[in-house]
Amino acid sequence: MREGTEDSGMNEHRILTSLKAEKELYQQILSRFEKEMKTMPEGSLNCKKIRGNTYFYHYTKAEDGKRNQRFIAEDENQLKIDLKRKRFIQLSLNQLRTNIKAIDDFLGKYCPYDPANVLSMLPELFSELNYRMENIIIRSDWSNAKFEKCEWHPERLIHGTIGGLKVRSKSEAIIAGLLEINDVPFRYEAALNIGKKTYYPDFTILRPRDNRIIYWEHFGMADDEDYNLSMERKLAAYRKHRIVPWNQLIATYEIEKGSMDAKDIQSIINAFIL
Repeated sequence: MREGTEDSGMNEHRILTSLKAEKELYQQILSRFEKEMKTMPEGSLNCKKIRGNTYFYHYTKAEDGKRNQRFIAEDENQLKIDLKRKRFIQLSLNQLRTNIKAIDDFLGKYCPYDPANVLSMLPELFSELNYRMENIIIRSDWSNAKFEKCEWHPERLIHGTIGGLKVRSKSEAIIAGLLEINDVPFRYEAALNIGKKTYYPDFTILRPRDNRIIYWEHFGMADDEDYNLSMERKLAAYRKHRIVPWNQLIATYEIEKGSMDAKDIQSIINAFIL
């Protein structure tokens, strides 16, 4: 089991344990309040504000079903306190019973998400399709797993994607957005240790059709001399470790006066990833 699945399972266990403990606590409070309710005085408390003064009244039911109202004198302060306490308990009982029922309903219907379980619900004939269960499980685990991210200038992560990811350029936002739309699992600027150095490819992709890792580098200033030298050093390091174009690397380029074409990016995704 991979780290992401373990984290997800632990979180689900904590949630369920917490809900069961909360239900038990609610039941204890409910039982205590129900017993206390039997000792409370009959009727209810009401108050009125008249010419800036507050007056308290004791409402009770008469034999004919009508309501009796009696003014509570100042020396009957304990009755006011008891009736206020009674109203507090009544409201608490309503909320406690509602919460206990809600927890019971949730626990009765909740089922931890497991791709294998969902696949088992599909008709048997679907198994003839070339879409293996283990691929889905691997993709799910990989997508949920933690990874080391680039910490370089986080303030430059200003361009958002449809999925809410923040990237460094509009062109990267286009690439990331199209990967999201096509349901391609990827990590943005994940650490890649090769040799004695750590690099951060723009996109590390788990290719859906064969679960192979593909790296995508987008070079946004390919006509800048200094940037170009850095770009070539990075590509040379990749080549040295057999990460090469047409195999495990996608490299796209942009110059100062050029712009990304979303149709071209989609064509690359169709050809090399999907």
